[in-house]
Amino acid sequence: MTWMKSIKQLLGSIVVISSMLMCSHAVLAKKIEPDKTMTNKHFQEEKTLPAGVDNIAQVNINQASAEELAKKLHGIGIQKAKAIVEYRNTYGAFNTIENILEVRGIGPAFLEKNRSKLTL
Repeated sequence: MTWMKSIKQLLGSIVVISSMLMCSHAVLAKKIEPDKTMTNKHFQEEKTLPAGVDNIAQVNINQASAEELAKKLHGIGIQKAKAIVEYRNTYGAFNTIENILEVRGIGPAFLEKNRSKLTL
């Protein structure tokens, strides 16, 4: 009978440890804040418009709605635009234009097609 009690205790311990491990990622996860060490010069360089690009076509990826992103950018629909907004809401503002590559479904080809339209 004592071995049955030992097995029950072992199984109980396994269940408790498993549930703790499954929930630990939510407790241990931390929100990534934008890097505050970047200089203003860096941001000014990112916001500088290439010659011949008109301001109306620009899209601020830190402020635009999903609808605006989908409408003004080539190669994305409303779903990818929503993913950009969701990423921004979860992790904070983009520090550089290249940070948009961290959004799932956004690749280098999209960035190169739209780089001249993207601002911070």
